[in-house]
Amino acid sequence: MARAFRVCGYTSRRRFTACLIFLVSSVSLTIFVSILRISHFPQEDLMEKTIADMHSRMRFIESLYRARQEDIIALQNKIYSTRSNTTYKHAVAKSNSRHFTVPPEIVAMMRNLTGMKAASGFQTETLTLMQTSFVYQLLPHLMATPTSLQPAYHLKGGRLFSEVVIGIPTVRRDKESYLMITLSHLISGLTVADLNNTLIVIFVGETDLEYVLNIARQVETKFPKHVANGLVEVISPSASYYPNLESLPLTLGDSFKRVKWRTKQNLDTIYLMAYAQTKGTFYLMLEDDVIAKNKYMQEIKHFTAATSVSTPNWYFLEFCHVGGIGKLFRSADLIHFITYVQLFYKNMPIDWLLESFLADRVCTIDKSVNNCGKNKLQIRPKYKSSLFQHIGVYSSLKGKIQKVKDPQFGALATYYPHNNPPLKRINTDIKEHSDHTVKRAYEGKTYFWGIKPKEGDVIEFWFAKPTAIASYIFRSGNVEHVSDKFYNTVVEVLPVNASRHFIFVDDFDEFGLAEGDLKRSFGPLLAIRIRVNKDSYYWTVLSEIGLQTFDKAKKS
Repeated sequence: MARAFRVCGYTSRRRFTACLIFLVSSVSLTIFVSILRISHFPQEDLMEKTIADMHSRMRFIESLYRARQEDIIALQNKIYSTRSNTTYKHAVAKSNSRHFTVPPEIVAMMRNLTGMKAASGFQTETLTLMQTSFVYQLLPHLMATPTSLQPAYHLKGGRLFSEVVIGIPTVRRDKESYLMITLSHLISGLTVADLNNTLIVIFVGETDLEYVLNIARQVETKFPKHVANGLVEVISPSASYYPNLESLPLTLGDSFKRVKWRTKQNLDTIYLMAYAQTKGTFYLMLEDDVIAKNKYMQEIKHFTAATSVSTPNWYFLEFCHVGGIGKLFRSADLIHFITYVQLFYKNMPIDWLLESFLADRVCTIDKSVNNCGKNKLQIRPKYKSSLFQHIGVYSSLKGKIQKVKDPQFGALATYYPHNNPPLKRINTDIKEHSDHTVKRAYEGKTYFWGIKPKEGDVIEFWFAKPTAIASYIFRSGNVEHVSDKFYNTVVEVLPVNASRHFIFVDDFDEFGLAEGDLKRSFGPLLAIRIRVNKDSYYWTVLSEIGLQTFDKAKKS
């Protein structure tokens, strides 16, 4: 067998194909013979599950073989072209050189990580992702940088093959990060056997290398053994992987903020899938804010084996009914969904794309909606109960509060205090409820709770002396009162030289958040205020009031 591998490594494309077929046949025969050697011949259902598992592995091997064929064809084309154009060869070599330089502050951080694998994560020259035929046609912005599909950071795990790859995308969250909680639950829920044939890949969808390195350092510090043995990897894309997200078309009636968020989320999802598709037989799609049932992997494997016998043509299995959580794919099938998302990544969120993809496979326009739903269930069987529970309260979409709370997660904050500049007075037309006053909210003692604001109502903060404000944040609503937020409301400032006329600076967005920076050209302010432009059906909660001066901004 070893000799066959060596021979295959140095043969032509045709002989390579024959060698690979021989190797696959040998592996299959070895597995089958080992089954026959069992002292007690397995029952019929066990044999069927074993054959179904072998079939899944064979599909995975075939997908790897097709990928290698593409590599060989690309290499042949390159050789043929460079034989007649040596200048082209030098240009390619130059374009494939490292596409970015690690900033000095990152180098300084790495000096403090001596002996840790996290420090080696910037050595990504040999790793290129998403080598598909149409990727540059569907995502033409990638052609601007030859190495746009090469990650900027990769904390390597060293595992060449696993039975299940768990993909966890994560980004910088508005208030709280749940990543370490999620990892703790996932790892503790694995048996000893699962620990050896599972791979957890954390995708950090940020281009801030300092943030990425900090995530890798936290992961390695908290799970050193599992990073060392290859269970956990961390990967992050190059900045050139993302297109210009400031010029996206608005669809589905969503705000630009939501369109930008879901578009980037789609790109993050397929990047992670593209990396994982060659790492294991199955791919489990998760998020960074979930907890898992104990021994969840064993239940997944048992259900997958049984379903592969009863419903062999399934496309993905569902182990959680929320969004894109707990979806299990055959890795060999991922390329179809990746290509589909590349076509429509600007159009709709990832969970809608999943539903649309299934509908395009099994639904027809001449059938009823009920018929379509039944057909989709045939290729997306659902487990009897959810193995994963969503715990994230603060979405990765800044300002959005998700009304999901797990009793094990502990008490959740209802307000966020700040050390704000001193005031001369506060004026408000909104009736305050109980002791939830604007004054106490500004001082960081509680949240403000007002009764149904009306058009023209204001909350004015008059400073004790003219104050130059660098940034502001007004967050309305909280985890206990999600709907009690500011609607049709603006933020205005009164500069010293503004002749008593307030100047508009911002709107509260669809999630009840107003946040931004103020230009120095405004100069010192006499006051900043919130003004309501339309009667509200709801009460309003102001859970965060944060005003930062330029002096404090420099210190931080």
